[in-house]
Amino acid sequence: MRDFARFVTGGLVWVGLAASAAACAPARSPAADASVRRGPSARELAGRGQAFASVGDWTRAEEYFSAALQAGAEPRGVLPRLVHACIEASRYRAAAEYVREYLPDDPDNPKLHLLYGLLEAAIGDRERARHELESVLRDHPDDSAGHYALAVLLRDSGADPAGASEHFREYLRLAPYGEHAAQARAALREELP
Repeated sequence: MRDFARFVTGGLVWVGLAASAAACAPARSPAADASVRRGPSARELAGRGQAFASVGDWTRAEEYFSAALQAGAEPRGVLPRLVHACIEASRYRAAAEYVREYLPDDPDNPKLHLLYGLLEAAIGDRERARHELESVLRDHPDDSAGHYALAVLLRDSGADPAGASEHFREYLRLAPYGEHAAQARAALREELP
């Protein structure tokens, strides 16, 4: 029963039980006391986050994935799940903040920069989004997803329709049968008189 309570409440009941048990229990060794104070490991926290994510409790999943990172979990394993939880909960600003925090640790990761640009666009910071997407394409000119994302941003913001068309065309050159090929072709047809 104690294991079930620990899982369901995310450790809060367990912490309370451990504190009351420590008050009533006979004296323990310093090593045993240290294990109680240490709390769950980064791996355990990430596991709890995954458990909550699997049942669609995105808020709790975010809390545990964030705690796992703070406890020293490897960002490459936990950050994608954390950002996914935020996106599922429509917490784009929080997702952008998490990604921004880890960008310096993986500055050459185009997917991370692309994701950051998309998140900034989702929260309405089009200038930052454009800057981020353009930097992805400067470093990785053959990134079809980057071209499509920038094309959509430029088209939807109305900032640069000609630039949007250019990036839709480049997307189609790089991925003629890609996931967004139909949308890119439709966008190009719409601009014709």
